[in-house]
This record gives sequence, C-alpha cells and structure tokens, in this order.
Amino acid sequence: MNYPIPVTGKAWQRQIREREAASDPLFAEKQALAKDLKTATVREIDYQTAKEFIVRYEWLKNMGTTDVSFGLYFGEHLAGVECFGRTAGTKSAASVCGPEYAHMVKTLCRGACAPWAHEHSASYLIAAACRLMGERGFHIFVAYSDAEAGEIGTVYQACNWIHVEPTKQGSSMFAWGGKKGKGFKDGKLRDERNIQHCVRSRRFKGQPISAYKIKCTRREMRERMVREGFLFFKATPKRRYVGFYGDKRLVRELRAALRWAETPYPKRVCGGSYQGEHPDTLGEGVVRVHATAPTLSEMQY
Repeated sequence: MNYPIPVTGKAWQRQIREREAASDPLFAEKQALAKDLKTATVREIDYQTAKEFIVRYEWLKNMGTTDVSFGLYFGEHLAGVECFGRTAGTKSAASVCGPEYAHMVKTLCRGACAPWAHEHSASYLIAAACRLMGERGFHIFVAYSDAEAGEIGTVYQACNWIHVEPTKQGSSMFAWGGKKGKGFKDGKLRDERNIQHCVRSRRFKGQPISAYKIKCTRREMRERMVREGFLFFKATPKRRYVGFYGDKRLVRELRAALRWAETPYPKRVCGGSYQGEHPDTLGEGVVRVHATAPTLSEMQY
C-alpha cells in the first residue's frame, strides 16, 4: 500500500496535493492562470500524459483499467486528469441499469487535480469529461470512494451523482511479505484478480498473437504464492456513486432503470485522533472515527 490510513482527517488525495505544492517553482504562475474556470479547456489526452499525472497526484499511483483519459488545461498547464475504464467483473455493467443499458456503462477509475488548480476543477472536469464520453455512446458512469484513502466521495456529491449500496465484502488483496524485489514482490498492494497475469502464457507458437494458454488455475497459483510468502486478506468495501449524462429524457430513463439501491450521502464526522470510514457505517450516511489501521498480518486469512 502506498500510504497508511490518514491520521489528519483529510483524504490522502488532498495531502498529496498539499505536499506537491511546496515543490513546484511555477506554483504561483499556474495558480494565477487557474483563478477562473472560464479560461479552462477539457480535451482527450494520451495514455502516457495521463499516467505521469496520475502517478504523481493520485494515491493509488497506477492507471487501473484506463482506456480513455481527459485533461483539464489552463493555458499550457495540465491541472487535472480523469480516466475512464472497464467495469470490474463480467456482469457488473449489466447490474447497474440492466443488460439493455450495459453498453452505456463506463467506470471513472482514476482522477486527480494539481494543487494549484481551481477549487472546483474536479467537479468541472468530471462533468465535462462525462459529456464528451456521452458523444461516444457512454451515459452511465460508476465511481468508487476508498475508505482506506480517507475518501467519502465529496466530489461526486458535488456533481450530484447518486450514492448507492457499497461493494460487497469479499474481494481479496495481496502483497509480498518478504524482502522487496521485482514483479509482484515489489511490496505494492494488488487486487487478487491480477494473479491471472501469472497463469496465462501469451503468443505461443502456431497461434495468433492474441491467443493464450492456461499454465495453471488461479486457485493453484494463489496456493503457491501463499506457500512462497505472499499475504492475502479481504479488502474493505468501497462506496459507490453513479452518474447519468445525456439529454433530459435519457437521464430520466436511466435513473428509473437503476437497479442499485440508493443510500444517503455520507458526511464527515470529526473527532478523536483521526477520521476514517468504518465498514459498519457503510450505507448509514456517516463516517465513524476508528482507532488504528490493521496491519497486513492482522488482515491475513
């Protein structure tokens, strides 16, 4: 994991921005350009440009399933990035509003803004990027807020997205428990589904480039990794938000078709040594103070 659970009551995304602000020699110049959103432009950007920005400012520091990215510019300076990708699971898209609307679903999988950006840059960029995605036939957007990053989804609330039931407890994460090395042994926290990259061999002789063959099952690879020293544990459920973009008739139609149960917006409740989101409060609209972050060994199963 890149960061422990925050101890200041702020989401890690904000703390990263504040830290980066102190090291930017052009901070004042950029901040002056970003005083008015009327001067901002939003356009599609290439994967590498988006990746460099996300790795610098986003707490997960990776691109996830990104296949389309948009950037917010003030002059020549990139102030924010939003990345869209595939939904997790083969039936996730159909579960949002039904199979007849599954082709309209896209996940807002990564997003970040620079510390000098206008205070409303995030909500401005999300709305603009979703409208541009609408031109490609995507009108249903799913986003997540991560409790372990101190997030409650404030920016999605600002965009008037719908807060729905959280993800189910049961997804699994893993990390290497030994000396830092290469590949999966680099010490980073990963979703267990990444194991699939180890069980497939691609480009084998006599087959198309896109073909692959199975070396072993994911279960077998997981058992081998546990014996080797990898730690596996259940992940904390994430809050989910859904946003609809399009003409008024389409938005009404999609909202009426929403299959996920709506829940009240969560709000921050200050108090104690630091602030965080407890799994027991998911769906209750509050953020409860809890004590200490569990360690990998405590979460192992």
